[in-house]
Amino acid sequence: MTGTALSVLVKGSPTSHGTFRSSVLHVCTSCRAPGSPREPRESRAGFKLYQELRATFHESPLGHHVEVRSTECLSVCPRPCGIALSSPGAWTYLFGDQHPGESARDIVECVSLYIGTEDGFMRRERRPKPFRASILGRVPPYEGGR
Repeated sequence: MTGTALSVLVKGSPTSHGTFRSSVLHVCTSCRAPGSPREPRESRAGFKLYQELRATFHESPLGHHVEVRSTECLSVCPRPCGIALSSPGAWTYLFGDQHPGESARDIVECVSLYIGTEDGFMRRERRPKPFRASILGRVPPYEGGR
């Protein structure tokens, strides 16, 4: 993905007002298509997606606000590849059905929306279309205390 494509996404998103929240994009590196070999790890679809997203965000204007972090397993095996979005005091989202070489633009758009919200809540109709059907769950913000 080019820097130009990323800046168009950023300018066209609610984040263009400049209030970004630092967030983590977790990418399951264990994800693989059913029947595909476990090893080598670098051949797994999840590992490839992680590498692609790490490079994409590193080169993007969002890179200072989003840490792309590998995770060993998100336990979404029937719906690979899995990603999760989290941020302190904000909703956490879990998505499946992502694909290396295909999903990066939609993931960047979704993350751009997420970090531009006050509490991380993304209304279904505002999320990119692929993220309306690929959602596996969301968790309310942890407010602390009892």
